[in-house]
Amino acid sequence: MTAPRSSFRLSGHSMTFDLRRHALRGDLADVALAGQTFAPHYAEATLRECAPPFLAMYDKPDGNQASELLGGEGFGLLDIAGGWAWGYSIHDHYVGYVRADALIMPSEHASSAAKSDPVKSASMFLDMPYVWGGRGGAGIDCSGLVQRGLAAAGIDAPRDSDMQLAETGNLLSDDAVLKRADLVFFPGHVGIMIDGDDLLHATRHHGKTVIEPLATVVARVSAEYPQAITARKRLSL
Repeated sequence: MTAPRSSFRLSGHSMTFDLRRHALRGDLADVALAGQTFAPHYAEATLRECAPPFLAMYDKPDGNQASELLGGEGFGLLDIAGGWAWGYSIHDHYVGYVRADALIMPSEHASSAAKSDPVKSASMFLDMPYVWGGRGGAGIDCSGLVQRGLAAAGIDAPRDSDMQLAETGNLLSDDAVLKRADLVFFPGHVGIMIDGDDLLHATRHHGKTVIEPLATVVARVSAEYPQAITARKRLSL
């Protein structure tokens, strides 16, 4: 005897989903999306944990690194095929593929430490190599650096810089004086101020995390884009 199937009725306008944050593909979707979009099958995520110190997350099996899980972080597992696990990071709900053999059943952890200064925490990654999709394992990228720094202050920032621009902090006016921990956004890039003049950021230009004058960064970006700074935002700390 089989259990009765649940049914879902879709109505209204179709929705557009950001596939970086919504686990949806041609054959399968997170059951949390049932009723919002159609998929041939739905799966309920089961919790797994990253066993190694860090683990690359890819946009597809053997594809490009898109993000990174760190040791002990949770992973919402939706599917395993060909040695690849598909699902999302519990930390920021970023969707991707990881090697299935690097995931283990979750274990108990001690409670998190007290909140700390985001700039001090981000500064721990000074000179770490720039790696696209890195979050501090084999390397780190610009939004990974900001995410890790803000996490230490108890702020759950999203994964990519466009998400951080849309969802993190409050916009500053053009004449506002920058201060420590303010975020500065550029086309496809983000950094965090260590004071009113200097920017801490993980940059492909230098190939690592550096501190340099904001004015220097603006001059370099201005050579490629008509508007160097796209936004400046202040956190509620």
